Amino acid sequence: MKLHKNRTIGISLAALLMLTQASSCLKDNGNNVSPDAGGSPNIVEFQNTTIPPYNTIFPQYDNGVNLANDTGSFPINLNYTGAVAVTPQDIKITLSLSQAALDSFNNQNGTSYVIPPADTYTVPTTATIAKGTRQIQVFAKINTAPADYDYTASYAIPLTISAASYGTISSNYGTAIFSFIANNANAGTYTATGYVFHPSSPRAIKDNYKVTTAGQFSNTFPVGDLGSSNYYFTVTVPAAGGALSNWVASGATPAAPASGFMTADNPGGTDYSTAAPNAPGAGEWVSSKYNNTFDASSHTFMLHYGYAGGGNGQNTFTRQFYEKLVKQ
Repeated sequence: MKLHKNRTIGISLAALLMLTQASSCLKDNGNNVSPDAGGSPNIVEFQNTTIPPYNTIFPQYDNGVNLANDTGSFPINLNYTGAVAVTPQDIKITLSLSQAALDSFNNQNGTSYVIPPADTYTVPTTATIAKGTRQIQVFAKINTAPADYDYTASYAIPLTISAASYGTISSNYGTAIFSFIANNANAGTYTATGYVFHPSSPRAIKDNYKVTTAGQFSNTFPVGDLGSSNYYFTVTVPAAGGALSNWVASGATPAAPASGFMTADNPGGTDYSTAAPNAPGAGEWVSSKYNNTFDASSHTFMLHYGYAGGGNGQNTFTRQFYEKLVKQ
């Protein structure tokens, strides 16, 4: 971020030190403090909702939007700061979209954010910081139900404070980029238990897994404990619960038919003697239990799937996974 612009060139060494310290504080403090406050007693600005990066032309606030019935929201904070602790009068603020700001942000950072379709979001165009206070929080509302909402797009809402009835609009925090990802009801952190059957490296699963949104009714899962190695798959999840469908491999996971759901226990007869006393089809590890279903009432996934490089269907899968995922 280009901090301390519009300063005079001839500043003293002591003043330079103070500015350097102020810049350092920006990175250390969860709440941004506009450097403009030192030269003007009353500043109006966006305030942190998440910790932004400090090396961009505009602050970016990245939000996860949890959906309920296709709708959700994220906060936008507007702040007054200055020599006086609280506002001496109501401050009426006007907010505007800025495609130019988003273009500049994308050009600087190599990103490809786009403003979402107009029918998929609403943002207040005005807000008032009441007399005697310092901040107001308004909300951007997201609606993923319209057909033109694209879960694969990189969405951001670029906002600028275009007018304020009192004070000076911050040159550093007067424009901000509010990026967001809409999370369906199944996204989140899951407690994972189960077993990986591997010819030479069998192992138990006991970890926390991140499940992310891929679409309105689809989610992306790590392949066992191989998520850190970029092994993932995406499936369709029925809202009311039931059988999972539409397996799609991603990352390093071999594409179908070299990966996919399994409906039988070790149908290819792979030697898993190194896993003894564990064995596919014995005791806990049976497809009748790990049957690739979702229980909506308990938010539990029961999974049995596998893969093999160059494989062709479950009879060839040499890596087989039995997993139970319970949402935290």
